[in-house]
Amino acid sequence: MKLYHMSDTLQLGDMLKSDFKRQMELALPFAQALRRGEECFYAMYFNAKYLRAVLGKFKLRDMWSDYVKWSVEGIFEYVRRTEFPQCCSRLQCNYYFATLEEVRALYEIDWGKAPEEERLRIRLFEIALEADQVDRRDMRLFDEAYDIVWECDADETHGDIWSHGELTSVMNCARRYFAGEQSAEPIWELMSDRPATAEKDLTAYLRKE
Repeated sequence: MKLYHMSDTLQLGDMLKSDFKRQMELALPFAQALRRGEECFYAMYFNAKYLRAVLGKFKLRDMWSDYVKWSVEGIFEYVRRTEFPQCCSRLQCNYYFATLEEVRALYEIDWGKAPEEERLRIRLFEIALEADQVDRRDMRLFDEAYDIVWECDADETHGDIWSHGELTSVMNCARRYFAGEQSAEPIWELMSDRPATAEKDLTAYLRKE
């Protein structure tokens, strides 16, 4: 199967590795905490929030300490394991796109306003995937879940950042995601943990005006 993949680390001829950036270890504690119960999950969340604040004091804070993202990833992984075990894990797969048009659209969404140096690090490859099918999911549903947590967390007037209702809303986003449902304006990501190789460098397509 021929698909497309963007990366800032992959080289032509490389085989893609699952969880190359070791994201599972950042999200799994949230899934494990949720398995213990809501209160345990909330404790894990606030502990991660405190840790990010401490890192900020020492100017060590970066994207890897984004507790909102990893908490949402943890919720999605919990829902997948308990309700959709047949589905591919977001944290142990690689992401692909079916068409160059979809790749270009996502490139502009994610890096359109990024500094030129950062944009130039992103490369586009045609991938040979050793699979006959992939999981097709709407990434907008994950974004919706992230926004629920982010907006609530950012509201300093909100007395209790987390509530059962908000957790339920995020879990429902995860259920819709793994069930293959879609938002009003879906952006489809194709997921697979099967072996794959970067066969062609098509980065020039991203640089076209």
